[in-house]
Amino acid sequence: MDLSLIAAATGINWAWWGNLAQGIGALGLVILIHEFGHFAAAKLCGVKVEKFYIGFDPYGLRLCRIRWGETEYGIGLIPLGGYVYMLGQTDNPAKQAEEAERAKAAAAAGKPIDPALAAEAAAVWDPRSYPAQSVPERMLIISAGVIMNTITAFLFAIGAYLIGVEHTPAAVSAVSPGGAAWENDLRNGDEIINVDGIEKPRFEADLRSRAVLADLNRGLPMRVKRGSEEFDLTITPRKIRPDIPPTLGIGGPQLTKLGGRREGATPVMEGSAASRSAPPLQLHDEIIKINDREIKTFADVDAALTVEADAPLDVVVRRKTTDAAGKEAVTEVKSVVPVAPWRTLGLTLELGPIAFVQKNSPAAAAKLQPGDKLLLIDGQPIGDPATLAERLRRKQAAAPQTAWKLSLLRTTPTDPKGTAVEIEVMPRAADYAETPLMAGAPLSIPTLGIALPIKPVVVEVDAIGPAAKSGLRAGDVLTQLKTIPSDEPLASGEKAKPITVPLVDADSNNWPWIATVLLQSVRPSTKIELTTEDKRTVVIEPADLPGFFESDRGFIFEPRRELRRADSFSEAVDYAWYDTRDSLTQVYRFLHALFIGQIPASNVGGVITIADQAGQSASQGFAQLLLFVMMLSCNLAVLNFLPFPVLDGGHMVFLIYEGIFRRPPPEKLFIALNTLGLFSLLGLMLFALSNDIMRLIR
Repeated sequence: MDLSLIAAATGINWAWWGNLAQGIGALGLVILIHEFGHFAAAKLCGVKVEKFYIGFDPYGLRLCRIRWGETEYGIGLIPLGGYVYMLGQTDNPAKQAEEAERAKAAAAAGKPIDPALAAEAAAVWDPRSYPAQSVPERMLIISAGVIMNTITAFLFAIGAYLIGVEHTPAAVSAVSPGGAAWENDLRNGDEIINVDGIEKPRFEADLRSRAVLADLNRGLPMRVKRGSEEFDLTITPRKIRPDIPPTLGIGGPQLTKLGGRREGATPVMEGSAASRSAPPLQLHDEIIKINDREIKTFADVDAALTVEADAPLDVVVRRKTTDAAGKEAVTEVKSVVPVAPWRTLGLTLELGPIAFVQKNSPAAAAKLQPGDKLLLIDGQPIGDPATLAERLRRKQAAAPQTAWKLSLLRTTPTDPKGTAVEIEVMPRAADYAETPLMAGAPLSIPTLGIALPIKPVVVEVDAIGPAAKSGLRAGDVLTQLKTIPSDEPLASGEKAKPITVPLVDADSNNWPWIATVLLQSVRPSTKIELTTEDKRTVVIEPADLPGFFESDRGFIFEPRRELRRADSFSEAVDYAWYDTRDSLTQVYRFLHALFIGQIPASNVGGVITIADQAGQSASQGFAQLLLFVMMLSCNLAVLNFLPFPVLDGGHMVFLIYEGIFRRPPPEKLFIALNTLGLFSLLGLMLFALSNDIMRLIR
């Protein structure tokens, strides 16, 4: 069923609601398993279970209930967890024990007993009540939910690997300028064959997660394969922006096939040069030649697109077809793809000082330093930073063995004003593009191996460019950019949404991404609204820059995926043991990274995030959904057993206290901790939900 067509016809995003339903189902399943653990342990100890609920039902707010035997089963209206209520159970064991003793003493003395007190005392001293059980038995009941979650997580993972799980291998298709991988000279086509001791690591589950949670004092050790060569590296991940966790700054591996694996994938971007190819390119076409260049890997595609950016492309693809009789055939088709003119606003912004110097680069050999400010290259001014990389690539290609003289302003702690210096550097060939993978990344100059920010300060307005009549002038500081899409609907029937990018002040570094990615990928009819520091707003329509071209052209490539399927049950157990253990420990590493500020608090997600991830996992197959439920089950197990009041871990701490001192904790202490824990937990839930809502709004 094509949900996108239904969404277009009804205005309802059915796919999103489907993801939400699957997410709630996955969360409900792990909660059910958790509460069943408590239920089963209570029954094993002979305790009477009065209620078994998924979700909470304050004031009787529930969706449904049924009584079976001595237990009421139901679904509460508030889907924030679940509970098992046992005979005599209360939220204050100290007060409970005290009242029970009072009732017992009053009964022995023949004094009248309050009916409510008598009922509570009877429940407490009933041999089938929860308080009547020994401390070890109550510990078993409290910990059974976590134990059940852990066991079933392991079983889910075994099932997933018996079916076979697709994953992305840890290989590189792109590096983000100024990122940790870029600085350490990782390149398109590199294979990471070991990371932190893990052989054949997966891109998301092993490489990316370990980068986010890495010990930033130790770095992340890895072994890299480049062609027939292997070498070891230790890379310290870092934040490209303060609102995201530390990353390596790499893109996952891609095939030379066009299109994605998700439903509704297309081979090219709408409105791009590739969308105007003749004959049209099709989903799953495999590129085998570009302008007589043999294409075997995605790195070959990258090189061909970069070097041939200024000419139409003769793209030969291998295409699978099926005739009316169902017979498959493979044919080769040549398609001509027009050039993609470089789009500009006609503004030259200020190039900042060098931020990063790449290892093994011409800049490193010439001893360029972070903080050096480029003034001239072979006596020529810098010009528009957005086109600098391409101008220098052409310059090097025209005279490959010629050194350049760089005029720099070098500052030091003892010389903050700086001193002009000249350095000779031998540039390298750059048959590859290094565009920012996200906003916040600096501009790359591949011929030199340096990365620099572009400050949102206008240096020059092109007298015949799009911004000529905007009223902008040299010295203006830009604080915000917003796209203004046309009313023309997209192919899906929806209208393009505006994109807002903050520039904030002169130290912002979003312009490299704006100039090299955003302006080149929005539809030609899109206008750009700029806001200045003095609150002026101007609207500019981007125009083609004569003689310059965008290399990407709008191709969309399939991600490279591999299948990990166990050949035997014992191998499935090995895979499952590793994943379960890793998921359990990863929660602690995440909490530690969150506590020290390594991971921004905005990365904490709630039920909507869970729903989204569950839907994405389900779209990749049942095995991937099983792995997601495994991870969710491990998360619930660990978080629920943290020594935090109102959670199982907090109850376990109180039971340990009771086991040591032979009495429950003092009533005032118990109430204070429980109240603090309850409000803290509710606050955390609301915070996670607010993060979810903000992500939806963005």
